[in-house]
Amino acid sequence: MQKKRKSKQQGLFHAYVIHVEHEHDFYYIPEGICIIGEDFHYTIYSLDSLHNFLWAAILKHSLGELLGDGVLFRGAQVKLEDLMPFIVSHALEDASVEELLAHLYQTDPNRNHFLARQIEKRW
Repeated sequence: MQKKRKSKQQGLFHAYVIHVEHEHDFYYIPEGICIIGEDFHYTIYSLDSLHNFLWAAILKHSLGELLGDGVLFRGAQVKLEDLMPFIVSHALEDASVEELLAHLYQTDPNRNHFLARQIEKRW
């Protein structure tokens, strides 16, 4: 079992990057962040155009499948990457979801471009 982190606003949560290899592509692209709260409530942070696709892919498959090799869903390969190594290496163990998202965006805004709207709403 993973170590849980405490969010100031949402309690304990797990965080994952959602990677997608679209049909006819040859590499995975980070397309969203999945937060799973202690009550097993899933929240997806992504571009609006991909939100329903990512939501359906994640809710249809088990975490084990998504964290492993990923799953084929509607012609695209979808997999999750645990953010715990990033969280530990950046000393964010006690960060809230909002603080984590802001740090991810500030660390690499090109890679995490889908978080821009979420960060702008915060300010």
